[in-house]
Amino acid sequence: MPITAESQPDLWLLVADTAARLGVPAPAEVDLYPVPEVVALPGRLLLGLPYVLDLPADELAAVVAHELVHLHSASRLVPAGGAGVEGLADALVAQVVSPESVAAALVHASYLSLTFERFVLQYVGPLAAAGWYPVDFWAAWRWRLGQERERFELPELAGRVTALLGTSRVPAGVAGVRPVPLRPLPVEVEAGFAKLLAERLGSAAPGPVTPGPVTPAPLAPAPCPTSVRFGGRARTEPEPAGLRAVTFDAADASVWEEAATQCAIRVREVAADILGHPAVLARDVLGLVLAGRAAEILRRCGGQSPELFPVSRILVPLISDALRRSGHRPEHVLRQHVLIGPDFERVDLDELIDPLERGAEPDQRLLDLLG
Repeated sequence: MPITAESQPDLWLLVADTAARLGVPAPAEVDLYPVPEVVALPGRLLLGLPYVLDLPADELAAVVAHELVHLHSASRLVPAGGAGVEGLADALVAQVVSPESVAAALVHASYLSLTFERFVLQYVGPLAAAGWYPVDFWAAWRWRLGQERERFELPELAGRVTALLGTSRVPAGVAGVRPVPLRPLPVEVEAGFAKLLAERLGSAAPGPVTPGPVTPAPLAPAPCPTSVRFGGRARTEPEPAGLRAVTFDAADASVWEEAATQCAIRVREVAADILGHPAVLARDVLGLVLAGRAAEILRRCGGQSPELFPVSRILVPLISDALRRSGHRPEHVLRQHVLIGPDFERVDLDELIDPLERGAEPDQRLLDLLG
């Protein structure tokens, strides 16, 4: 969606002011698009809507400045290519935007990317596999965003934060700075962005299983929606036709149940092929996960970016499918990972599984559920 100084004056001014502070030409064209990225091209800047909606103005300026620095590296702002370019870019940006803002932007933007992609995988994927796309995607994602604040740990950024500030402590950013005021987008634009996300997920089919000693059972026709990562690059697969609009509260519960079942079937088939068994139990799958083979399972399921939440993407469908069969139901349409049982017991799958993503030992409650 192209924006102008008239349609989005505050956002346009932020981009122009950031370019002026760096001493580089302001992009002639600025566009919004529906992924958490900022991309600078000659004469054009693509602003990911997730960043615009949630990053404070100083942090958004830091992200924009970082991309503009890379675009103009040929003009000796930053040496093109070679080692240390990222650090040099951050250091230069810190001269025009405060170091605290740059460091906070590194962490905040990564957090937004993780939560956005997790939401797309867990909530848009099942709808796309069933032939729907959520017109209320952006309101739903921002609601989930508020539920997940400060949940993710991002230690991989500590080195860059240390280089900027001399400390590994992640700053909170500049106090009192709010996101850039964004004028309401046309309803058809928000719905179109949501449909694009759903179409690209729905067009991805699982890859073939490597032949082994056991012949896998026939695959279900629908792809496992949590095994595919939405990417901003062009895809070569044909996009499905006929996706219908729906709101999250109007999506039937059977959509989520079918998605969990299909993913569980696919994971079990791949695990059986790896182990050379005719059938596997959930604990067998956990053994493969603990042995560090989660990414391999996802790759053989046809999943892109297998490093993204590999443990959750394998274990959540298995446990969710089993719990739903025993009468458990989601606590909320946008909290599918929290299931309430017939006796009102509450099971938070993310709470049990997320520690495993960080290398912790499995909790006894998780072992009991897998049993």
